[in-house]
Amino acid sequence: MTLEDRAARLSKQDRIRVLRAVYGVETHIDDIIDRYLAAGHGPGNEASTLIETLSAQLQQIADEDEFYGYRGSYDFSERLSSILSAIDSLLRPQDRLAALRLTETFLELAHEVFQRVDDSDGYVGGIFRDATRQWLAIAVEVRHQKPDAENWLQKVRTFFDNNEYGVLDDIIANSAPLLSESELRSLAADFEADAKAALAMPREPGRYNVEAAHACIGIRSVAEALQDMALYEQATLLTSPEPNTLQLASLVEFALTLGDLDRAANWLEQPQWQGDQNRYRSLRHLWLKRNGDTDQLKAELQQDFAERPHSYTLEPLWRMASDQEQPQLRRQVENLSSDKVAPDEWVAMLLLAGSPERAEEVLLAEPGRFTPVHYGTLLSWAKRFADEDRPLAQVVCYRALLTDLLERGYTRAYRHGAGYFQKLLALDNLIQDYRGLENAQDFIRSLQTQHWRKRSFWELADHPNKPPSE
Repeated sequence: MTLEDRAARLSKQDRIRVLRAVYGVETHIDDIIDRYLAAGHGPGNEASTLIETLSAQLQQIADEDEFYGYRGSYDFSERLSSILSAIDSLLRPQDRLAALRLTETFLELAHEVFQRVDDSDGYVGGIFRDATRQWLAIAVEVRHQKPDAENWLQKVRTFFDNNEYGVLDDIIANSAPLLSESELRSLAADFEADAKAALAMPREPGRYNVEAAHACIGIRSVAEALQDMALYEQATLLTSPEPNTLQLASLVEFALTLGDLDRAANWLEQPQWQGDQNRYRSLRHLWLKRNGDTDQLKAELQQDFAERPHSYTLEPLWRMASDQEQPQLRRQVENLSSDKVAPDEWVAMLLLAGSPERAEEVLLAEPGRFTPVHYGTLLSWAKRFADEDRPLAQVVCYRALLTDLLERGYTRAYRHGAGYFQKLLALDNLIQDYRGLENAQDFIRSLQTQHWRKRSFWELADHPNKPPSE
């Protein structure tokens, strides 16, 4: 039975009792209850009580001075999201214009909010980007009903120009449903005039021209809204007549997004790519794929892999290889030599090419080489080898994980280390022949000799920190 079914069976008095029991336990929950009570308060479509409640809650956030650290930022973002959602789901159906105004009020909180939150994970920034999309969606509806309710072009420009924290970066690029083509082109012309004026002003050599850059970002945003390649190119060339490879990549990617293969090819032919071949090859391969030139793409991928054997050159080639071609490519990977490729990269390629047996051989040949490998990679390998029923390969992975953790003395991860230790004990029961590796007893004795002082680890591992003989 769902929550809705259970609630529907309650009497009115019981529902009131539930609300009384919950109300006052948590401020965030109280705010949600207040909003829903306010939404049902007014007669007919009267939304004044809900507007007052939402306005008061937004003002409360503006007036607070509490700082939300890294651990508290997610809960704060959920609180913000709840208010934004209420504006959309509760107020918007009753009063679109009021919902537009309150969404704008929400966006104006950005300056206050970002000064007192550690948004390292981007949760709060994501909510404000949601608010931008919500404002645009409501604005489209309001403009349809009341065309003169706002100076829409000026409003969007104001948002763009007052974007200190970057949460309104997409306001112009997503504004095509709201603004007409003529309005967007007028906006682009204004940005072009601003850029040229900023570029004409005398400046110290090497000083970054913030005003010109801002205007060119504006032109680029209009180009994205209009899907206009020429305008996008203008946005780059105004300040960079000879674009660097990052700028060239942006031009190529936008052209490919539009399906303009000729313009993409033009920017792929620039001499600047000589200094950034990795990025060039990636974009060149994407262009060949969009152009439908499968044979040429496959040939270039094969050449890249032959010249630079690596998982990032193998992966796209493997995806394109037919069922008939994959065995030959697998043999090519298996026949690589350790003097041409690093052992960890070789293992990654062998697993990608479906050769776990050969990958295990590489691990066993130089087990000490894998301690520096990232723990996420080692864990994924261990899982893959478990699926393939290769306990020796798992042993190398878990020993590398445990050795690295203890050598670094990373006490916060000792609990994970104890888990690796228990995995090794369990694997020892499955292995009859260690094929040149230290057996479990010798490996543990070595750990005890080197790390016996790390008593907290041995306690978590539920094992003595010194050999029995000592």
